[in-house]
Amino acid sequence: MKLTLHTDYALRMLIFLAIHEGRPITVSDVANVHRLSRNHLMKVALELGRLDYIKTTRGRSGGISLARRPGDINVGAVVRAMEDGFALVECLRPGGGSCLITPACRLKGVVHRALEAFLAVFDDYTLADLIGERAHLEELLDMPVDPARAA
Repeated sequence: MKLTLHTDYALRMLIFLAIHEGRPITVSDVANVHRLSRNHLMKVALELGRLDYIKTTRGRSGGISLARRPGDINVGAVVRAMEDGFALVECLRPGGGSCLITPACRLKGVVHRALEAFLAVFDDYTLADLIGERAHLEELLDMPVDPARAA
């Protein structure tokens, strides 16, 4: 099982925002600290905003922030929303694919059960759980204060 970079970046962005609650954060801040593409993170932020996980504020001291409390953001829901799909094998693709043995094969059911078990673990956690070791995360995700924005 593997998550896309889009989902990975979304989870990192949410963690970053949770650690810096109450402080104006930009997509560039997240990109700089994580050394990730700003353009890719913009797409992630737009999707998280569309899904009501983050909100944006315009203006000089604007930026992005969580739209919900960390304890109200379920990790499993984020993963399901950010992934394009979970067609781990051809027969799980829309339309069933073209695998010759699909009518007699039991693999589809096994893979589906494995996927549900994989996602069930994410369902057991919220964003608040992911930031449990807050002091260490704050240290790792520290960002210098931009004097222009601090004024």
